[in-house]
Amino acid sequence: MEAQSVNDTSPIAVFGAGGKTGREILRHAVHKGIEVRAFEHTLPEPSDRVDGAEYFQCDVLNDDFNKELQGCRAIISALGIGFSPSTAIDPPPLYTEGTSKLVEAMSATGISRIVVISAAFVEPQPSVPMWFELTAKPALHNFLEQMRAMEDLLERAKGLEWTAARPGWLLDEPYTGEAVITDERLAEGCFRCRHSDLAAAMLEFVCEGSWIAGRPAIGGPEAEHYENPAAIKAELGID
Repeated sequence: MEAQSVNDTSPIAVFGAGGKTGREILRHAVHKGIEVRAFEHTLPEPSDRVDGAEYFQCDVLNDDFNKELQGCRAIISALGIGFSPSTAIDPPPLYTEGTSKLVEAMSATGISRIVVISAAFVEPQPSVPMWFELTAKPALHNFLEQMRAMEDLLERAKGLEWTAARPGWLLDEPYTGEAVITDERLAEGCFRCRHSDLAAAMLEFVCEGSWIAGRPAIGGPEAEHYENPAAIKAELGID
């Protein structure tokens, strides 16, 4: 389909807008005066919504959302799967089939720009502690395989201006504005990545047209109590 007539003031569509990173993307966008359309499987209560964002209920795997995408200049996908024993064994195909649905909708509506969340750990990271590689990463195997397949899907798509953001282990702490962004692999000492810093980086990639066909790794130095094995295992629910 012929590309839509869009410009730098056209809205950005954010999928997975109700998650931790998605909400932060909305907050950063509204703060910058950027119009955003927030797509979420289950709409948050009005009191939990980000003021200034326009919300749409959307099951990305099953719904047709082409109409709601009309006029958008880009998609940011913060789609993600919560970790649990059942999802670790058999995660829903949100990264693969969900992203494929987004790409189909982009083709139908003339949108060419998409930024998605992948993970630094889809490939070996020299700066990541060995204990993480040996204990935590195996529990994430099926998630990471989906993310790797998602990256391959984007790379194969024709006419797509894609970016696969690769954050370190995500951390729910306030925005710093000091994330270190490097090509594909995390910088030394930047094992973790705050949701809000990731959100700001993804929005920046869209607004500045940077990292097209790239896999930027995003992380930052954190206090030891955020990075030790006990903290990571507690977040994963691993004994």
